[in-house]
Amino acid sequence: MTAPFLYFGYGSNLDRERLHIHCPSAQFVTIARLADHRLEFSVESKNTWHGGVADIRAEPGAEVWGALWVIDDEHSKPLDRQEGAHRDPPVYQRLSVDLESPTGDRVNCRSYQVVAPHPAGHRPSPAYRDTILRGARALRLPPGYITGLEAIEVNGYVGGGPH
Repeated sequence: MTAPFLYFGYGSNLDRERLHIHCPSAQFVTIARLADHRLEFSVESKNTWHGGVADIRAEPGAEVWGALWVIDDEHSKPLDRQEGAHRDPPVYQRLSVDLESPTGDRVNCRSYQVVAPHPAGHRPSPAYRDTILRGARALRLPPGYITGLEAIEVNGYVGGGPH
């Protein structure tokens, strides 16, 4: 048996229920901040979320808050599949990121980034944004960050979500 891995979730995988669909072993460790990155919606999910889905892109001075999870290795491939890393061409690719916890601890872990981001981006569906917000509120991400998530313009699609 191989060791579990650390994973930084910043989009729909902020929500424990959503993450447990593919990774039932996921256990919350702490909230964490990814410095010098911004949250974008640079790829479209046409079949599941019916709108833009989250991505992290480098930007000096910006920050993305999310959840640090520990996940059993047996759920590594299911997480890759959820993120479309197995497709040809892949939607997301694994990315090693350095995070900082609210107590100042630093940790390196796995996350995912869109391989071919659309320059103009896509608005997320209300269901997708609400899933992010549900997770962000439950994990008690910083209030100013949650306010920013609440301000994200949605595309108005009714429906959408994981099956």
